[in-house]
Amino acid sequence: MARHISTIPRLVTAGILAIAAAGCASSGGTPGATAASAPSSAAASTAVTCAPASGQGQVAVSIKDFAFGPATITAKVGQTITFTNQDTTDHTATVGGTCTTGHITPGSAAGLTFSAPGTYDFACAIHPSMTGTITIS
Repeated sequence: MARHISTIPRLVTAGILAIAAAGCASSGGTPGATAASAPSSAAASTAVTCAPASGQGQVAVSIKDFAFGPATITAKVGQTITFTNQDTTDHTATVGGTCTTGHITPGSAAGLTFSAPGTYDFACAIHPSMTGTITIS
């Protein structure tokens, strides 16, 4: 079962997040986490928001055997990338060290939604050898 929180309204996102240089709230962990780092190929003001693991336009990613499947993900701005933990231990999907799904317990899911195009590296904060790349168009 996914854990849900409110996301930042779309009208506020463009103005405030550009000034704040990327805000982040978590769908599976700590609400109100701050300042996601810029993606590797986009401007520093690029916003990444963590969204609930529900809604339309989802891209599914499985976490199994201490790996993300797939580890190379392609999505569009506004799509939610839903990470489902099929392992026996907690994992995260963390972008830039600060924007995170929080702990995803076995059998649970959490999501990240990107509001700007770019290439984003992510990893499991608990198991740093688990890595991947998200390309948003």
